[in-house]
This record gives sequence, structure tokens and C-alpha cells, in this order.
Amino acid sequence: MNPLLSPIAALGSAAAFGIGDFTGGLAGRRTPAPSVTVGIEVCGLAALPLALWLLPITWDLQAAALTFLGGALGGLGLIAFYRAMALDLIGLVAPVAGVVGAALPTAVGLLTGDRLQTWQLGGIGVGLFAIFLINAGSDGTAEKGRRGLGLAIMAGLSFGLFFILFHAASSAGLTAFLGGRAGSAMAAIGAALVTGVSFVPRRSAWRLIAIAGVLDGAGVTFYLFATHHGALSVTALLASFYPAFTVLCARLLTRERLAPIQAVGAVMALIAIALIAIP
Repeated sequence: MNPLLSPIAALGSAAAFGIGDFTGGLAGRRTPAPSVTVGIEVCGLAALPLALWLLPITWDLQAAALTFLGGALGGLGLIAFYRAMALDLIGLVAPVAGVVGAALPTAVGLLTGDRLQTWQLGGIGVGLFAIFLINAGSDGTAEKGRRGLGLAIMAGLSFGLFFILFHAASSAGLTAFLGGRAGSAMAAIGAALVTGVSFVPRRSAWRLIAIAGVLDGAGVTFYLFATHHGALSVTALLASFYPAFTVLCARLLTRERLAPIQAVGAVMALIAIALIAIP
């Protein structure tokens, strides 16, 4: 196999995740976040033909359990992500979640024997400083900014664990794809029941959810393909470029503006992701 296919697929995953997250975030302004996640997992099954084409078909119960857990964590992360984006903080939330989600697989790789390059360590430091700048620029909306930051960090941790668990089960291919979607849907339904909201999306959000779901399903498929043929320390970090696409969509389509110090922090967060992702 061409060695470039794995990183290209990982970047394709980032693009699909990033645009899908932006679309799902818009849907989260029209319907409760758990219902958005449930709808996305259902609509994401439209990517099944792509998964059948790109992924191995192996029935593995252990892999199904790992990706069910990874999907559940990712689903809870999406709920936190969409709730934060519903605060009109897309440009803040996406970079922070990306930094945390990129740093976690890097840390796991370090603990399991991988060596970090100097610029990757620098990227983690830049990312932490970026989070500080984004929070410092909250001014009149300090409470909303802190809440958005907390939700973004929670989402990033969930996404990082998602990347790690799906890498561990990537050889199962189709089993991993289906197990992850089941886990995410069940976690979202559970969150809806606990919080007392409906897990059925409102009609006004279905079009956005359908777009986000197809993109999410494609993103998961591309990531499984990439990480099956590549190293976690490369594929997960390249997939963590997704905030660049989310922020770009927010800037072009919703004209979202940040305080100057927050804008600097968001740019630094994207730079941090790039530094961490360079092998």
C-alpha cells in the first residue's frame, strides 16, 4: 500500500470531522445536544458502503467492546462539544478540544515507549498557553467563557480516548465502525434520559443532522483506515486537525468574532495542533 494513503486518510478524517462538527454545532442550537448525537449516529450509517469498501470485515467481540466504549466516550464528548458550541463560541471551543484531543494520544504514546520530538513538546506548551489566552479574553461573558472552556476540555479528553481505543481495535474494521456507533448512540440516549430531554431531534434540525451524520460516518471510516495502516502517534494527531475546518466554517459561514486575545489564543491552538502532529 502507498505509505501516503494513511496520512491522507487521516487528514480526510480531520476535514470530515471538522465540517461535521460545525454542522452538528449549528443543529445543537435548534435541538438538545443528546438528540443531535443520536441523530448523527443513525445518519452516519449512510457511510456503511464506504466502510465496507475501505475496512476489513472481521467479527471481533473484543474489538467491538473497545469501540463501543470508545464510541460512548466520543458520544459524550460530542454532547459536551455541541453544548459549548451552542454558546456561540465555536472559534473558542474547537481549538481547545483539538489541543486536548491531540495531546492525549501523544501522552499515551510517550508512556508506551514513543519518543516526542522537541517541537511536539513545544506544541503541548503552546496549546496550554492558548487555553489560558482564550479563557483570559472572556471579559464581559466570563461565566459563559469558562463554561465553554470546561466543556471543550471535557470534549477533548473524550475525543482523545476515542482515538486511542479505535486505534487499538482498528484491525476489526467493520466491527469497530458498528460498535462505535452503537456505543455513541446508547451514551447519548442515556444522557437524554438523565437530563430529561428528548433524544429525538426536532424536525428543524434534521437536515443539519443528516449532513453532520454522513460526514461523521465518513470521518470515522477514514480514521479507522488510517490508523489501521499507520501509527497512533501520527494518525490521531493528523485527525486532530479538525478544529481548523470547524473554525474556518465558523468564520466564513457565521461570521463569528472573538475578542482579540481569544483570536490570538485560537490561532495559537491551531499552531499547537500542527506542531504536535508533525512526526
